[in-house]
Amino acid sequence: MQINIGDKVRFLNDVGGGTVTRIVDAKTVMVLNEEDEFEIPSLKTNLVVVESANGGDTAPAKQNTAIGKNSTVSDQKNALFVEKEEIYAAFTPRESSDPTDSPLELYLINDTNHILLYNYYHEMGDGLEGITAGNLDPKSKIILREYDKKELNELSNCHFQIIYYQQGKSSIKTPLNREIKLQAVKFHKSSSFRETAYFHQDSFLHKLTGELLEYKIEELSNKEFKQAIREKEHSGKSASSQPKVKSSSDILEVDLHINALIDSVTGLSNADILEYQLNKFHEVLRQSQHEKGKKIVFIHGIGNGTLKQRVQNELKRKYRKHYQQDASFKEYGWGATMVTIR
Repeated sequence: MQINIGDKVRFLNDVGGGTVTRIVDAKTVMVLNEEDEFEIPSLKTNLVVVESANGGDTAPAKQNTAIGKNSTVSDQKNALFVEKEEIYAAFTPRESSDPTDSPLELYLINDTNHILLYNYYHEMGDGLEGITAGNLDPKSKIILREYDKKELNELSNCHFQIIYYQQGKSSIKTPLNREIKLQAVKFHKSSSFRETAYFHQDSFLHKLTGELLEYKIEELSNKEFKQAIREKEHSGKSASSQPKVKSSSDILEVDLHINALIDSVTGLSNADILEYQLNKFHEVLRQSQHEKGKKIVFIHGIGNGTLKQRVQNELKRKYRKHYQQDASFKEYGWGATMVTIR
């Protein structure tokens, strides 16, 4: 029988028992001892399950022969309960930390009855980079990587490849190949973090399971919904306000003022703010690099000229093939640069 987090067990070679709190590897688990409330490591072969995590007594456990090494990390002492069998990725802050002002840990959550064989890649500007791979036991979670604030601003894509495995008679499940496209601004919004069944603190949860078509439709629907909201907001503004996109001239406007990018700058230094603005600048150009003839106006303002100077330096250094010029003085004053994609 598979031993899961939350199972109540008894020791075969000693008196007493406790609750399984952590899967250390394929042979070992951590047990919270009922007598002294200390966690102790124990071989699965030395345990018998007396009450499973989902309730009810069980027969004596057979030797667990789950394949591979499973370095599961879990800080919970109870089983993970969700009605459906699902897999999630979750960004969560260190416990008792403000999620918008803390490094974030990326977890893979296996709320299924299968062992998962996983690969994790991320993209931070220069293509995908392999980060880690391994096995994850059923009803458990594992930390894949911790990202500091600077890395979160650069992180644009998380990619997961997952194969299901179950010993004995079972049907073959289709492997998952999922990509999460991230906007750094969300990591600075407290509304992105919500209460979940998997952590004590609020987390930024992404569902990885579901049919691929359903996954794509959900992603598209969210994008179109946000676009509709923006269009509605712009339609209610006065004629003097500047829309994000000018359909008549097909010019994309990108406002790099920090208050147009994030809700709050609390905890951010001037260097952090400048870095965030430049990351947005690079993100837009990367997304538009194949749209020849497209015109993009970057509104950087005048201020002390630092952002304007950095934007123009980056254009000369990394995007020399594109044409740049001062945007319309009548519309933007000296506070914007127009780039034509070539």
